[in-house]
Amino acid sequence: MAEIKEDSLVRYKGTGTIGTVKVLKVEDNGETWAYLDSTGLYYRLDTLELIEKPPERKELEGMTIEQIQERFKQTQEMMDAAKMQDENLETGG
Repeated sequence: MAEIKEDSLVRYKGTGTIGTVKVLKVEDNGETWAYLDSTGLYYRLDTLELIEKPPERKELEGMTIEQIQERFKQTQEMMDAAKMQDENLETGG
């Protein structure tokens, strides 16, 4: 089985985040952490898996820039609506 090392392309098992290992750090207790360029965070090696290449983003394939902008606008409007609903919630106390 291949070993994770600096410049390895990896996927974080928890969220599917993909990045390149830039630094490996070994703690005093022997636990090894990998710093990913994509997030700027350290991850324990047992939470990462090696991958050969990033997955292709097929959902945007064949779309024009206008279609991509429209999809982004719709997503932004949906997020803004959800945010407004959150602001109207009252908490008990």
